[in-house]
Amino acid sequence: MAASRMIAIVLRAAPSVTLALLVVWSILDVLSIPDPRRGFPLLGLAAAGVALLLLDAKFRARSTRTLGLVCIGAAYLIAHAVILGIDLVPALVFISVLIIQVELRVLAERFAPRYEVDPGPDARRRIRGALGRAVLRLTVAAVLSVVVPILAADLAVAGVVPVTTIPTAIALAAGLVGVVALLAVVPSLERRTA
Repeated sequence: MAASRMIAIVLRAAPSVTLALLVVWSILDVLSIPDPRRGFPLLGLAAAGVALLLLDAKFRARSTRTLGLVCIGAAYLIAHAVILGIDLVPALVFISVLIIQVELRVLAERFAPRYEVDPGPDARRRIRGALGRAVLRLTVAAVLSVVVPILAADLAVAGVVPVTTIPTAIALAAGLVGVVALLAVVPSLERRTA
C-alpha cells in the first residue's frame, strides 16, 4: 500500500516538475538576450504563461493551461528563432520536454487516483501493466522526437540520398510530429471511450 501511495505522489508531482523545468529553461534563455529592449517583451510573454499556469492550478481551466504552455513555448521559440539563433539539439529537447509534460499530466490524471485506493491485487496488476505501457509509449515518443529529426538533418546535410534528401527529411519530421501527437492524444481518447 505504501508503494502505491508513493507511485501516486510521483505521478502527481511529475507534471509540475517538468513544467518548472520548462519555465526555468525558457526564462533563462530569454534573460540571456543581450538587448533588454528585445528581451523584455519575451520575458513578459513568459511571465504571462506562468500567470496563466498559476490560474489553471487554482481554477482548473484546461484552456488556461494550454494558453500558458503556448506562451512559454512561444517565448522560447521567438527568443531563439529571432534573436539567439536555433541550436537543433536543445530546441528538440525543449519541444520533447513540452510534449512529455502534457503526457505526464494525462498519466497523472488517469493513474494517480487508481493508485490512491486499494483495488485489489488483480486490478493492481492490470493498472501497473497499463501504466508500464503508457510510460514505454512516452519514452519511445521522447527518444524518437529528438533522434529522428537529428538523423533526418544529418541525412540532408550529408546528401546521402541525392535529390530527395530534403523532402525526405521534411516528411520524416512531419511524420514524427504526427506520431508524437498521436501518442500524446491516445490516453485521453482511451479515457473518453472507457
